Amino acid sequence: MGPRPLDPDEPERIGDYRLTGVLGQGGQGVVYLGEAASGGRVAIKVLHRSASMDSESRRRFLREADTARRVAPFCTARVLDVGDIHGRPYVVSEYIPGGSLAEAVATDGPRTGSGLQRLAVATLTALTAIHRAGIVHRDFKPGNVILGPEGPVVIDFGIARALDHTTTESGVVGTPAYIAPEQFAGQPPSRASDVFSWACTMAFAATGRLAFGGATIPALLYSVSTRDPDLAGVPGDLRPLLAACLSKDPDARPTAADLLRDLTGSDPHSPPPLPPLPAGPDPSTATLRTAAQETAQGAAGGPGRTRRWIWGVAAGLAAVLVAGVILVPQFRSTHEAPANGPLLYADDFSDRGNWDGYTFSPHAEGDNRTVHGYEIDRGVYSLFADKGYPNNPALSPVPAKNPASPAAVERDVMIGATAEVRAGSSGRGSFGLLCRWDEEVPNGYAFLLGLDGTARVVRNAQGTNLDVTPPVQAGAPTAGQRVRIQAACRRAGTGTHLTLWIDGTQTIDVVDSQTLPVSSISQAGVVARVPEAGGGVITVSFDDFSVHRAQ
Repeated sequence: MGPRPLDPDEPERIGDYRLTGVLGQGGQGVVYLGEAASGGRVAIKVLHRSASMDSESRRRFLREADTARRVAPFCTARVLDVGDIHGRPYVVSEYIPGGSLAEAVATDGPRTGSGLQRLAVATLTALTAIHRAGIVHRDFKPGNVILGPEGPVVIDFGIARALDHTTTESGVVGTPAYIAPEQFAGQPPSRASDVFSWACTMAFAATGRLAFGGATIPALLYSVSTRDPDLAGVPGDLRPLLAACLSKDPDARPTAADLLRDLTGSDPHSPPPLPPLPAGPDPSTATLRTAAQETAQGAAGGPGRTRRWIWGVAAGLAAVLVAGVILVPQFRSTHEAPANGPLLYADDFSDRGNWDGYTFSPHAEGDNRTVHGYEIDRGVYSLFADKGYPNNPALSPVPAKNPASPAAVERDVMIGATAEVRAGSSGRGSFGLLCRWDEEVPNGYAFLLGLDGTARVVRNAQGTNLDVTPPVQAGAPTAGQRVRIQAACRRAGTGTHLTLWIDGTQTIDVVDSQTLPVSSISQAGVVARVPEAGGGVITVSFDDFSVHRAQ
C-alpha cells in the first residue's frame, strides 16, 4: 500500500524535510514520507498532538529512536534526525519501500521453499543482534517484519525495552497472538519471550494461519497458555525447531544464537570464513513503519527438541550476517557482559528520585546554574564538566552512603547506564561509571570512555588519579550516539577485579592488587570530567541506570 496524499491541514515541511505523503497513522503518531535536501526519501514519525502534552508519552516516543540506534544497522532503519515541531517531537529515519510479512501472506499466501528459508535466517539474525544489543523487542510479529527490496528486516521498537531496565508498568504488552504464555502469568518479557514470538511468526509465514486459535481474545489467550499449537503444514525440518521455541517453559527454549547455529550449521561465536554470497536478501536496510502499516497476523507453538536444520542456500547469507553482528575491533575481547545477580536498584530518570533533585541548567546565571540534574522531559540525568568544574560525579542512592551497619555495605556490584554525549562536547572530556566511591576522601574507581575513544579504569586514591592498567582505544562516541557502559567491581583475593564493557563487549578486564582502604562508604554512580588544566567541555546524559549484586 503506497502513501496517501497530504490533507490540506497537514504540514508541507518538517524541519529540513519536504513532505510528499502519509505512510500511515498509529497509536503513537503519524508517519510521513519526506524528501531530504539531498533528494533522498525519508520516513518522519511525529507524535500525536494530544500525546505531546504528556511528558511520559514524549519520553516513550523518543526512547524508540534511542533503542533503534543501539541495534546493528541491518536490523532497523538508521535514525537520521530527531527534532521538535510546535512542541511535537519527531524522528527521521531511512525509508525503504516494502510491505509487511502479514500483508504479503494475506495477498500471496504462505512462504515456501528457499523464500521461507531466507526469511527465517534473516529474521533470526536480526533477533540475535537485537538481543546482543541488550534489547527485548516485545512485539515480534508478521506486521513488524518488512519485506524490503533487499530482504526481510525487523522493525518497530516502540515498546522494546533494555534487558536491565526495571519498570513498574502493569499489564501485558504486545500483540495477543504472539505473546509468550509466561507473560500472562505476570513474568516480564525476556529474550525467551521474543523467541516464542519469532516461532509464532515463522509458523504463520509457513501456513498462513494462527496456530493458536480463538474466536475471542480470552479464548486466544487460553489457547496460547494451555494448548499445543497446530503445526500442520509447517515443513518437516522446521517443525521440531519451532516446537522447541514454543515450549510453555521459557527456560526450555533455545536462544536466538542457538537457533541461528541450528539453522545454518555455523557457530555465531566463531564465524567461518565468508563464502560467496548466494542469491537472496541482504538485510542491510530497513524502514520504520507505523501501526497503520502493521497487521497482527499469525502464531504457532508446541513442545519438543530442536535438531540441526542446515540449509545450504542460506548458509552463506547467515555467515555474512553473523559476522556483521559479532565482529569487533581487535582491542576488545569477544566476552559479553555476564548475567547479573539480584537487582539492587534501577532508575530511568522519568521522575525525581533520590539523586540530587536539581533541574539540569548548566548555562543559567548565578545561583540558578546547575551542573548535574534531571531533565524530566527527556527522561535523563545529565552532567556538565568544563575547566571551571572539571570533575562532576553524581551518586546513586544504592549502595547507600550510610548503611545500617558496615557489614551491610555492598561492595561487589555490577553497574550499568546508557550514556549520550550531547552536541558541543569537545576536547579531552570523558564520562562513565563509579564504584566503591567514597566522596569524603575521595576514594574509588572510575570506568571512563573519552571523547577521543580512549577507555580506561582509574583508581582514585585520596584524590590522586592513576590508571589501573594501560588505556585502550575503544572507538570515539559521537554526539547523539547512545552507548551502553557496564562495570563490575568484585573481590579477588586481596585485590579487586575490575571489568569494563562497552555496548556489551568486554573492553578492559584487570585485577588491581593495590586495593583501596576499606570504607563503610561504597557508592556507585556516574561521572563526567575534563582535565583540571582545561582542554575540553562535555555534557552527557544518562538513562536506564542499574545496580546489581555482582555474581
